[in-house]
Amino acid sequence: MTPGDLAQKARSRAEDAQLSSSRLHLRLSSGPDAISAARRSLDPLGDSVGEDRLRDVQLLVSELVTNSVRHARRSDEVELAVTVTREAIRVCVTDAGPGFQAQPRHDDADPASGWGLFLVEQLSDRWGVELNGKTQVWFELGR
Repeated sequence: MTPGDLAQKARSRAEDAQLSSSRLHLRLSSGPDAISAARRSLDPLGDSVGEDRLRDVQLLVSELVTNSVRHARRSDEVELAVTVTREAIRVCVTDAGPGFQAQPRHDDADPASGWGLFLVEQLSDRWGVELNGKTQVWFELGR
């Protein structure tokens, strides 16, 4: 980013409000249907983020919701929060599971599974795991 990238032309407050952010917040019943429901819930974002970026977000959301459904066995609910701003798309998937320490994928790992966090690492600009009584896995993609 260069200093010129930060320069902006004047806009009205109404334009700023429209461009500043979009939010989506869902609570999904944990189970196999949560994954497709989470993906479908993102469809309306296509107009604002573009189809290519939408596909990336849908793929990563599918992976994180799948992880919640598979690994947070004591959780009846998966929470999905998406915020879209002019600069980035931020997604957070929360469950009541015990959490985990993110570790790199090993060469001897089962090739048929375990690609979710690898994909998040490869496609996102930033990501992380927060444990605060719940497990939150989040990622950001630049626009």
